[in-house]
Amino acid sequence: MARRERRRQDLDIQRSLSLQGVERIASVLVLPHPERDKPDVRNLRSDPETEAIAMRVAIEHEAAQGLQVTDVHEKNLGYDITSLDTNSGELRLIEVKGISGNDGVVGLTPNEKRTAEDRRDCYWLYAVSCCKLPGDSD
Repeated sequence: MARRERRRQDLDIQRSLSLQGVERIASVLVLPHPERDKPDVRNLRSDPETEAIAMRVAIEHEAAQGLQVTDVHEKNLGYDITSLDTNSGELRLIEVKGISGNDGVVGLTPNEKRTAEDRRDCYWLYAVSCCKLPGDSD
């Protein structure tokens, strides 16, 4: 019942949304990794420190734009942050991935992939690089 009520609230919010000017920052095509069956890709593991840094950067980025930001990463919703522009009603469901260096590989869980497909209208993927460079104390 609680899940149904949350979904009804989401639908009420969506009714108040209107299409505004869209500013495209970047586009990403998410495909299965071509070497997904190799052990080094199949066994990707998250690093809690890297993820925490990435979350902090993403939250600070959204808040700096004056958006209402909520960390929901512990709720297993398929995304980590909700970001709402209270003026326009634009909602972002943001999945945050941290990369320790300049480049790297990120993976989506089945739940994250399903949510991205279901909510493609407002699903965002933030890949934050350079979270843990050599010599960083943070």
